[in-house]
Amino acid sequence: MNLFVWFRAMRPKTLVASFIPVSTGASIAYAASGKLDLWLWLLCLLFAILIQSGTNLANDYFDFKRGADEDRKNAPVRFAAAGKLAPTAIRNASYLILLLAFLIGLLLLRQCGGSIHLLWVGIASVFCAIAYTGGPFPLAYNGLGDVFVIFFYGFVAVESTVYVLSSGSGQVYEPSLYLSFATGCAINTLLLVNNYRDHDQDKKNNKNTTIVLFGKKFGVILYALSVGVSTLILPLVEDRLRFCMACLPVALYNAYGLTKAREKADFDHLLSSTAVQILAFGILSSLGVIYY
Repeated sequence: MNLFVWFRAMRPKTLVASFIPVSTGASIAYAASGKLDLWLWLLCLLFAILIQSGTNLANDYFDFKRGADEDRKNAPVRFAAAGKLAPTAIRNASYLILLLAFLIGLLLLRQCGGSIHLLWVGIASVFCAIAYTGGPFPLAYNGLGDVFVIFFYGFVAVESTVYVLSSGSGQVYEPSLYLSFATGCAINTLLLVNNYRDHDQDKKNNKNTTIVLFGKKFGVILYALSVGVSTLILPLVEDRLRFCMACLPVALYNAYGLTKAREKADFDHLLSSTAVQILAFGILSSLGVIYY
């Protein structure tokens, strides 16, 4: 077994989308209590990474089964479609990783002493990880991919981290919805680059992303709107996001770059630049939470 191939199949470059919301949630909990349980934080991070890795593998399998990975000339390699890994092995690995994530979630619930209702977060996370591209109504194929990313990588990931760490330190949980929404919008730019790049192939394969439904110009507008909300509009109403305004020039430059991207190298560069943009946003939002 080539472990490096499996590691690549889990798309490690995208894992910044797991790290940022958990770190933002940790900074909110720390600012409220002055304490941070590193064990609970690591469990939250492990849960988020496993959910995303399982989702990525499930996407590889279900997209292959639907024929959506054919002729993706500008996209990174998809391991089922390329024959680098057996499709059933990818499916089984995704289920195993998601099961492990759920068990980590049960441990989190026990360790933090929070409400049993937190269990529904774990159930919903595992269910939607599969339903994103699998099942009778796959979210990504029905224009709901952006909603999924903003909701789960923003509200669910940030707020559940705050709740777990607040419960673990004996503090009363208080939501930070502006921070969660901004985080979800920032992370959604990564999905938008992928969907913009794959527009033509997705359209042929009836994968109705928002960019397929409304066009590539809409994709650029949505990218600009996502960065505008996260690095300009919400920072004007939420002091803890003020530092994130420093990301706006780079984010807008990336939005412009999206209109010019044509070749695989262009999209690879844009994905890397967007990932750095998200990382910078996460660092600045966490600093803002701690110092404001």
